[in-house]
Amino acid sequence: MTEAIVAERKQRALEWIRALAAMPHRISGSLYERQAAEMVSDWLHQLGIKDVQIVPVRGGPRPGLVLALHAAVGLLGVLWGGFVGIVLAGLSAWSFLSEFGRRRPVLSKLLRSPDSVDVIGRHGPPQAKNRVVLSAHIDTTEAGLVFAPALANLFASWNHRTSSDASRVPLPPLALPYFLLLAGLLVVTAEWFGAHGALFSLIRLASILGLATTTGLGLQWVLARPTPGANDNASAVAAMLLAADELIKDLPPDTELIAVGTGAEECGCGGMWELLEGHPHWDRTRTLFVNFECVGGGELHYVVSEGLLGRTYYPPDLLAVAGRLAASGRFGPVTPVHLLAGTDGNVPARLGYPTLSIIALEENGVPRNYHQVTDTPDRIDMDTVVRAADFGVAAARFALASLD
Repeated sequence: MTEAIVAERKQRALEWIRALAAMPHRISGSLYERQAAEMVSDWLHQLGIKDVQIVPVRGGPRPGLVLALHAAVGLLGVLWGGFVGIVLAGLSAWSFLSEFGRRRPVLSKLLRSPDSVDVIGRHGPPQAKNRVVLSAHIDTTEAGLVFAPALANLFASWNHRTSSDASRVPLPPLALPYFLLLAGLLVVTAEWFGAHGALFSLIRLASILGLATTTGLGLQWVLARPTPGANDNASAVAAMLLAADELIKDLPPDTELIAVGTGAEECGCGGMWELLEGHPHWDRTRTLFVNFECVGGGELHYVVSEGLLGRTYYPPDLLAVAGRLAASGRFGPVTPVHLLAGTDGNVPARLGYPTLSIIALEENGVPRNYHQVTDTPDRIDMDTVVRAADFGVAAARFALASLD
């Protein structure tokens, strides 16, 4: 590409990022999320995609409320004690594991879950033999203290590894509150069986303080200001649109391109789950997913595994493609990573679809300005956004060629 074309792509992507970041209240299920979907719909039309729809999808409760609810029930169990306390503490731990490890909400059913939206653009024959799905979520969340840089750096130090070491699986973030819930269950059970003494009292107090702090952090998260979301995830939406624009230019006649701005990613990847549940006929051997997440600055990576509590490992198909492309050096440094988070990419990966999830991380393993009010367009590295888009395009083209 000429320098003029590269500059034009960067400028167009920056305009998309600025437009989305101007609506920081695009929380899942909000009017602003719907307006963001309408903007993405307009941009898809401008790229030449005529079949564009905005469809309702089930959302989920605010993640801060989910965290606070489980910690509060566990805390109540420890304070109550006895058999009732054991039941409450056990319920909180089991529900937490069920929700974040198995995607089966229990206690969270008590919370409000407003509907969200997906914006879906389709280009090419719907009955095509092959299919490429490009995705990036459009919703954002609040900038709670749980995402304070000091806490992020502390947690990252526990999982320290070099960027070239993709063999070590890190401790997932939600393991910490889950361990607190399990500890509360053990404390109240031990108390019921007669545990006592100064040491046990200190352990019980530590459990109470831990669960109380977690409850408070969850509630503060809900009440915090929304993040502008320039990096998370406007940068990825821009990369997805750039990738779609490139793939349209030489899309094979036997291939359908689907560009999706998903909703409700921040509260359980609801938009991506509904997209796949609504298309059970998609061939798992000929439907490729390229997901973009937080590509606005830092070192570029492709995800090998991810998870907030349980861990999803990506199928090897597109990982091998990504490895070859990264080794070529055409896109600058691109390395594999075990991600300390959950993205939309885990959904098709878990269901067995060839999936590539592209993300940019700072040295501490966290996206730039992750869930911070400082996540603004002026802090975005447009070179990284364009590199992520081009890496995704090259991977899709390489994978499609191998299917023939």
